[in-house]
Amino acid sequence: MTKIKKIILFSMFTNSLKYKIRTGWKDVRVSGRKESVAEHIYGTLMLAQVIMDQYDLKLDRAKVYEILMNHEIEEILMPDYSIRAKITRREKIAQGKKSVNQATRMLNRQKEIENLLDEFNARETPEAKFCYLIDKMECDFQAKIYDLRGSMSYQRMYEDSLRYGSKKDSIRKESKTASDFWLEYDKSIFANEPIFEELLNEIKLLTKEDYQKVKKEIEGGIKC
Repeated sequence: MTKIKKIILFSMFTNSLKYKIRTGWKDVRVSGRKESVAEHIYGTLMLAQVIMDQYDLKLDRAKVYEILMNHEIEEILMPDYSIRAKITRREKIAQGKKSVNQATRMLNRQKEIENLLDEFNARETPEAKFCYLIDKMECDFQAKIYDLRGSMSYQRMYEDSLRYGSKKDSIRKESKTASDFWLEYDKSIFANEPIFEELLNEIKLLTKEDYQKVKKEIEGGIKC
């Protein structure tokens, strides 16, 4: 296979993620247009960029971007499993490794990418831990955006909280809006991570007025 054909094949593989809708949003019946896997990847990259811009985290930025850029490659050839999927983390990682190996077989740096994703799954290095938190936070932020635009149902999320087990009652008590259920469920992930704890709390406090103000500025464009 020529270099050009390898480029085309890999680009066709990754292009498919533009159209693969994130399963979690379908599970909770978000209305209207839903986020694709590729859009989630973009969101994690932008969120990582702005956090690293605001804080001196002593991270290898290139590694952070490479992990986030590639962290969903496994979903090219396997399902986007949500929390409801009847599959263990071990099984999911094993499937993911096979998918990544096949989807990147034409790349000269295949082994490096596989190693980066192994590092991401192990969550032992500072960069991998950071990327894991970014991955979760971007999802929580997207849930809030859906809520603010009126695309999430409080009743649906309340019913969905039945699967939260022992956390159900405390989450229901703290949840005043639809997205609160999602944010409260993930809250423990960010424990002892001051930047992410503060960010989650501020996201939870966002109002429809905040959303409309930013939306209006975006739609208004630049002032000529």
